[in-house]
Amino acid sequence: MNPRFIPVAAAAIIMAAPMAEADNFFDIEGGDATSVGVYVKELASGKVLVDHNSALALTPASVTKAVTTATALQKLGADWRFTTTVDLSGSRSTATRSCWNGNLVINASGDPTLESKEFKSNLGFTDSIIASLKRLGISEIQGTVIIKEHMDDAGPVPQWEVEDLAWEYGAGLYDFNYAGNVVRAYPNTGKTVPASDLKITVKPSEDGGTDLIRGINSENLTVWASAKNRQNQKWNVGTTIPNPAGVYVKLLTSKLKAAGIKISAKRANSDEASTRVYTHKSPKLQSICQNLMKRSDNLFAEGMLRAIKRGDSRSDCIKAEKAYWTDNGVSASRTIINDGSGLTRANRLSPRFLGDMLEWMAKSPNAATYIDFFPVSGIDGTLKSLLAKTRLKGRLAMKTGSVSSVQCYAGYKLDQAGKPTHVVVIMVNGFFCSRAALRKQIENFLLKTFED
Repeated sequence: MNPRFIPVAAAAIIMAAPMAEADNFFDIEGGDATSVGVYVKELASGKVLVDHNSALALTPASVTKAVTTATALQKLGADWRFTTTVDLSGSRSTATRSCWNGNLVINASGDPTLESKEFKSNLGFTDSIIASLKRLGISEIQGTVIIKEHMDDAGPVPQWEVEDLAWEYGAGLYDFNYAGNVVRAYPNTGKTVPASDLKITVKPSEDGGTDLIRGINSENLTVWASAKNRQNQKWNVGTTIPNPAGVYVKLLTSKLKAAGIKISAKRANSDEASTRVYTHKSPKLQSICQNLMKRSDNLFAEGMLRAIKRGDSRSDCIKAEKAYWTDNGVSASRTIINDGSGLTRANRLSPRFLGDMLEWMAKSPNAATYIDFFPVSGIDGTLKSLLAKTRLKGRLAMKTGSVSSVQCYAGYKLDQAGKPTHVVVIMVNGFFCSRAALRKQIENFLLKTFED
């Protein structure tokens, strides 16, 4: 991971008793110059326990994912899945029945989970294609592998920082995604697994750490490494790729040949599908959203955003997201959303907007499903260490959000039965103290707020 940047995450927090002073809410070093917004509301009574700068539009980081997953759940349903189909175009040879005259066509669906290590039971996309071809009695394809993509604005979000793009958490979403759009790069040999078109330049690291830089849509990767690592041929790093479809075409072609299925790799004239080879279903939306919220997975979040209006632009999906909440009485007029993950520092959400959205979800038919997406304090995900040795262990379900000088939480206080009793939002931007010191004060605040 890039030592200068922390992957986005998020969570929720509460307020009740007044803190040290009005201009230093959490009594932290530099607090008078720090932007803080807090909103805590009791669901049963509707009483607002804390409202400190709740209308202030702040950088939310990965708290954005709580909005993305809520919208996707409401619009698509918990059981919805991405569907990727594989077809043969053309026709079977009349001279040799085992020969197919046409192309192997993969119809991409924007599925961010395809061959993801996070869903081991759902692996086997390549093996399933090969097995299906063999069942059809095909041992030769007089054509090539074609991946049909329709996402015009694919790849990293333009507002993302270039320093994030080469790291695994900065993988861009494409219509076709493969294994998280990440390869293992061996900088000292210039090779990657699987094979890609990355051109790797290795430079000495001044501080002894590792850094990666790759521009948007660029195949040029620069790796800064220590002297020890520069001498190790087996040393490797995970890094993103700008063309997952191209990488997969090479991989599948190689696997087909290894399985005894000849392929000419020369495009046949016909692209019109005539025979379905294989249909791949992703895990259910419920599983994807829970996984992405607990781990704060940016690629999965971008995939869920684009699923809201499949085939439309990112901008149109965001418009549909904001319109959904506005139509349901949660005003999004003072929000800026550029992505589904919150990796961009240009997003702006207010504690009140988040609080109102969380309250709406807590009262919806999907409440239990949605709340189950969140990491739980002291138990799992990005909240595993928060309040782990206190009476609030297991009593807060919150999405965390953190980038440089940003620490946010948004979610729920739970009762003993795991039901939501309060919405809790805490957003801190531009802090000068250590992150550990801020987290400690936030823990103290939560403990004081929920003394019972």
